[in-house]
Amino acid sequence: MNNNIRAYLEFDSSAVRCAEYDYQSKELSLNLPSAVYTYQEVPCHVFDGLIQATSKGKFFNKYIKNDFKFNK
Repeated sequence: MNNNIRAYLEFDSSAVRCAEYDYQSKELSLNLPSAVYTYQEVPCHVFDGLIQATSKGKFFNKYIKNDFKFNK
């Protein structure tokens, strides 16, 4: 049985096409124009902020890009 709780959202954004968040592992995968990046230890309030942000790109640059370790 899989106990992971995940959210997947597509955005109408040129900067962030879609996001997948795993609430258990706190991993956030973002499909950006250059590649898919997976960020570790992202609190759920940051994911919620991305969802609510008017500009996904500005939110990403300010609150995610340089604040969390990632894999490409």
